[in-house]
Amino acid sequence: MAGKRFKRASLISIGVLGLVVLWVAAFSVWPTGSGTGAFYSNYEEVMVEEGSSEDKIAMINVVGEIFSDPEETFEGASDTNIIGQLDQALEDDRVAGVIVNLETPGGTVLASDAIHSKVVEVRQEGKPVVALMGDVAASGGYYIASGADEIVASPYTWTGSIGVIAMLPNFEKAAGKLGVEMAVLKTGPLKDAGSPFRSLTEQERMLFQTLIDEAYNGFVDVVSRGRRLDPARTRELGDGRIYSGQQAKQNGLVDHLGDRNLAFERAKKLAKSPAASLVRYTPTLTLLEELLQYGVKSGFSKGLLSEAGIRRQPGAAYLWLP
Repeated sequence: MAGKRFKRASLISIGVLGLVVLWVAAFSVWPTGSGTGAFYSNYEEVMVEEGSSEDKIAMINVVGEIFSDPEETFEGASDTNIIGQLDQALEDDRVAGVIVNLETPGGTVLASDAIHSKVVEVRQEGKPVVALMGDVAASGGYYIASGADEIVASPYTWTGSIGVIAMLPNFEKAAGKLGVEMAVLKTGPLKDAGSPFRSLTEQERMLFQTLIDEAYNGFVDVVSRGRRLDPARTRELGDGRIYSGQQAKQNGLVDHLGDRNLAFERAKKLAKSPAASLVRYTPTLTLLEELLQYGVKSGFSKGLLSEAGIRRQPGAAYLWLP
């Protein structure tokens, strides 16, 4: 009997301890006004190259497909992740300038535009921005880069792909072979536009093309303003093709050919801070943040779609798809 009471008391103690830990963790991540999310801490600063002054150049990596992040996972090239880091650089008085390091084929229209707008805001607040292109910085990646003061690329970078794409799958023939029929009840002729169980009508095709054209016009406007190009010239260059870094420079889409060292030197020069250090940011998750995001990170259906190369949301994208 005594043993059972001891075991029960031990379980209660463990439960109480767990609640205390969660309570402490909850208060340790309460909003700090950093603009990076209600349950997210500031990013940890990591030294990349130490200078002799207190000034810093913050290097922010945009790696992988760019996506909107309503779940606030703060992972990869999500808009919340990148904008959070840009906010931290903006709010740090010791950060004199920013390098946006791009290794991306692009992504959603909304996320690319949101990150571009934040890049422009950083510049308007007096902190110069240099875009650094890696192997690939295409479509939405170039959209973001066009907001920077200067763009540095390797001669062998693949960039450009100025354009918009939307792909609507059609399973009509496959469904017919399997004997699958879809009964559709709708309130208007366009309510099921884009259905994968039938071909597009001409009216539907015109509808989607109008949406694509609107997004493309926005892309042309951003590049024309950012690169100081005539819109007609931007449209001529923006037929969706990929350019090498060398070709992009010849066409006025890139300013310099070089690597991270050159981007760092250009950022220091633009910031008038020749002895600045180079730093980067890394996410710092507390216990509660890990618990809150565990379900999002381990989502079964999300993982399956990602592994299969299927995008979770339909819509237009500033994305290079070879």
